[in-house]
Amino acid sequence: MSLNLTTVVNFVAENKERMSDKALLRHERYTILSKLRDKLQHSLDDYIRFESELSSLVVDKITTAKTYQDLLLCHKRSVVGIEKYFFEEDTIVDVHDLFRIVRDGLTIRVIELVEEEMEKEGYGYPPTNFVWIGLGSEGRDEQTLMTDQDNMILYGKAEDGFGTDILRKACYENLRINREVVNTQKITEKHMLDYYFTVFAEKIVERLHAVGFEKCKGGVMPSNEKWRGSLIDFHDRLIQRITYERGIFETLDIIILTDARALYGDKTLLTSFNQDFLRMLTDNKAVMKDLYQSAVLMPTALSFFGNFKTEKNGEHKDMINIKLLGWAPLILAVRMVAITNEIFETNTLRRIRLLREKNVIKKEMEGDLMDAYLIFVRLRLLNQINNKEGNQSNMNFLYPSNLSEDEQGKLRKAMRTVESFQKFIQERLLFGQPI
Repeated sequence: MSLNLTTVVNFVAENKERMSDKALLRHERYTILSKLRDKLQHSLDDYIRFESELSSLVVDKITTAKTYQDLLLCHKRSVVGIEKYFFEEDTIVDVHDLFRIVRDGLTIRVIELVEEEMEKEGYGYPPTNFVWIGLGSEGRDEQTLMTDQDNMILYGKAEDGFGTDILRKACYENLRINREVVNTQKITEKHMLDYYFTVFAEKIVERLHAVGFEKCKGGVMPSNEKWRGSLIDFHDRLIQRITYERGIFETLDIIILTDARALYGDKTLLTSFNQDFLRMLTDNKAVMKDLYQSAVLMPTALSFFGNFKTEKNGEHKDMINIKLLGWAPLILAVRMVAITNEIFETNTLRRIRLLREKNVIKKEMEGDLMDAYLIFVRLRLLNQINNKEGNQSNMNFLYPSNLSEDEQGKLRKAMRTVESFQKFIQERLLFGQPI
């Protein structure tokens, strides 16, 4: 499939002289336009065929899958297909979009199957509204070939008298083992609600792992108590961290929460959470300043003279970490400027576009930031493809010397763009206009 706008650009360039001929007769003009039509129709037919196959061979199979093994096979086939698409089309935004379609579908189907498991095991279906939330690249709609779990679960209040006998008994045993209660009469509805979603979340995490989502090494999963709870629970955690600088949340967790995207369930819960969270965050000037300083101080892999600062020794000798020293500083800097300007979109490219529309940045900077993002992600994608059997963390390292002269030039420009944007933040936000 070649759904590329350069088809039109190239056609115009190839036929420019003839198209500017003022003596062209109507049948000659028709011939030129017919050739363009034929070129476009071929691309459009390929696009329709691709979308039809995506729906019938991937999306439909995911939504009707009965087992986790079926979902794993769908996941693997999708990764192979999207990798092939990337080589054919060389478009990063479509890769992100295709992975969103596939992996959102996989996640939703996993949760539906786990809901059925909970019912069959006697726990019942979820006793209140909840929302499963994507964080990290999943939340930003920026997934690539390699993925891991970055999620949280948020739930509301349950009605009085909810809970099956099996749930009550299991909850009591759990509390008794942890010495939190000594008899069943002291079990509260809050205890049972939290226990239900503990079991529910742990099952989902395991099932997602079974269908190809690696577990997060940093523990950003609802099997970790930090990443599950009611609106009230999360409100308290936010106050503890943002206002009093204590509690189970760390500063990094606050940054992670700014990329939250609802995947399944009652999305109004996330809307309520975000209104509370982002108001609390932006109102705290000291915390915002700390986050800005973190964004500004993150280095790139460029030396003062524009050379690449590679690792001096160890297994990554002569390599650079494209994620830590390029991609990550860009993501954090764009995120912070967007939040300050009340842009609560999570996707990086859309954040950049909205910053331009709000006249926070100029059109030239918008283009440079987008180019930088696309260069970083493209190199990371190629690295993932070329190192499939290696350690996932090693996939962020590459040899600059292996890049072509043109690629090295683009990478240098991308890193200079990040540094220029960091300087913009320093001048306009840290030392200029109030945060």
